[in-house]
Amino acid sequence: MNAMLPSETTFSEQYEQERGKPMPSFNHFYVQSQLQFALHEACGDRFLVGGELSLASKPPMTPDISICSLRQPDWLHDEVRAADPPITVVEILSPSQSVNEVIPKIETYFRFGIKSVWLVQPPLKQVAVFMPDMEPHVFVEGDVTDPTLDVQVALDKIFS
Repeated sequence: MNAMLPSETTFSEQYEQERGKPMPSFNHFYVQSQLQFALHEACGDRFLVGGELSLASKPPMTPDISICSLRQPDWLHDEVRAADPPITVVEILSPSQSVNEVIPKIETYFRFGIKSVWLVQPPLKQVAVFMPDMEPHVFVEGDVTDPTLDVQVALDKIFS
């Protein structure tokens, strides 16, 4: 039996309360790193690809990866929460999350103006691409395609 120490439980709970999302695992970190690199390689000349961009959505949210229009930072006037929605965001399921918990987040992203949402499920090695008013496209082999971005990313690059 692997019981967590009280201090570990407290840290995990604090993390989740502060960020409004579950504490990520190693597999979450690995997939996020691989996917961010693959997305940058596939469309980094047309979009900004990065992690942990806090959004001024209601409620405020912070997706695992955001893909935004190209623009330069304003070093003197930073945005704590981005008012302009990214084009696409990526959510990677953590071990303690279910798909049903993430669906309301996806709906909030669409209300905020985001055009597509990728939901990555590491244990299944699959990616579902959601767009408003459409059934998600689920990818379990080959390339993940997103017509919003006009991009293709090989699943092998994400889960290698």
